[in-house]
Amino acid sequence: MGSAPSLLTAGLAVLAALLYLIAVWRQVLNLEAGEQRQRRQIALVGVAALLAHGLAAYLPAQAGESSLGFYRVASLMFLSMGVISLIALLARPLHTLLIVLFPLAALSILVATFAPDTSRPMSDLPAGILSHVSASIISFAVLALAVLQGLLVTVQSRQLRQHRSQGVIRKLPPLEAASALFFELSGAGFLILTIAIGTGMVFVEDLFGQHLVHKTVLTLLAWCLYAILLAQYFRRGWRVQSAITVNLIAFGLLILGFFGSKLVLELLLPVAQ
Repeated sequence: MGSAPSLLTAGLAVLAALLYLIAVWRQVLNLEAGEQRQRRQIALVGVAALLAHGLAAYLPAQAGESSLGFYRVASLMFLSMGVISLIALLARPLHTLLIVLFPLAALSILVATFAPDTSRPMSDLPAGILSHVSASIISFAVLALAVLQGLLVTVQSRQLRQHRSQGVIRKLPPLEAASALFFELSGAGFLILTIAIGTGMVFVEDLFGQHLVHKTVLTLLAWCLYAILLAQYFRRGWRVQSAITVNLIAFGLLILGFFGSKLVLELLLPVAQ
């Protein structure tokens, strides 16, 4: 489904992927050195990768070929995660996450550009629906970063308990700061998810209809888990490992609600037919 990408779009996608991988390579080499100047250079390469990624996603939309298919939505989410990460770098130590995030972003833009589209092109989305989709993508991106940060905290905590503080672990931010960043990302993602749910209730017709009820129910369940996580944290400083576990369950519900249904409807059912 869908036509081949234009030469410009294809070139931008390949350029974005290469720049992402260069940034990761430089970050891995820089992790031991810890030089601020090198970090700024890595951030500049990351910005260039995100600009190329954004243009590669924008050009098909301008040509009336945009869609909310599985691959393209995943690409937009990784683009959002990259933008949020680089903005957060101004105030928070997110450098290590880029090593995981950028290769996935590179893969996502290549697949979204060169793989057949899994959904019909869409045009002239109403402003209300566009705001709901945008808030959903951004909330998913922030909560995905919280998941990655939570996994990093888990690995770091385990290494410290085993008295393994050499190598990469020695260069990571203090565990307390890393845990605080996990809760900050979870809180920010929860607020944006609340906006996404609110705009969905206002602008999406029949939110509990046959094709949307599973997404709505799973999203609301995830929202409740995030609310419990943050309420417990602010009330009595919940243990970070318990919070990470709840965070993983809530994020799993979001994945099932959105990507699970798209995976079945757009990828598995067409193959079976």
